[in-house]
Amino acid sequence: MTTASDGLVVHGFWCERYVYRSHEADSVASWASVVTDSPVFAVLHIVADAEEMAAGLPEAEQQRVIGTLDATERADAMVALHLGVPCGLALSCGATWVEWTAQPVRFLRLAVRSGPTCAGRSGRRDGFGAPMVAADGDG
Repeated sequence: MTTASDGLVVHGFWCERYVYRSHEADSVASWASVVTDSPVFAVLHIVADAEEMAAGLPEAEQQRVIGTLDATERADAMVALHLGVPCGLALSCGATWVEWTAQPVRFLRLAVRSGPTCAGRSGRRDGFGAPMVAADGDG
């Protein structure tokens, strides 16, 4: 990450996704995280992940999920993160419950990154990277 820093501290955003096996959120099916240096990219990671997940749902459910990701909600989340306030999204997706969170964090600068660019640094936002799998494992 290369963003505003205070000597040994680098400011960034920690994003997590929890997928629960049921709407009661009593059993975690999967967990993933991603780190970014931008509130815009933090929100875009969440939106990309939710859109990918929605693609596997029936049409009516797809529209409901996509409808929760409108431009106003995205802008509000980006502003909140920029101001230092965590944000999140929780959706009922088929038989599962999914929660995304993003929060401002400070990382200790332990080493300066040099060398070739990582594949994930291409500027393309693909969500959290881990594929969404149904609780029964059938995808």
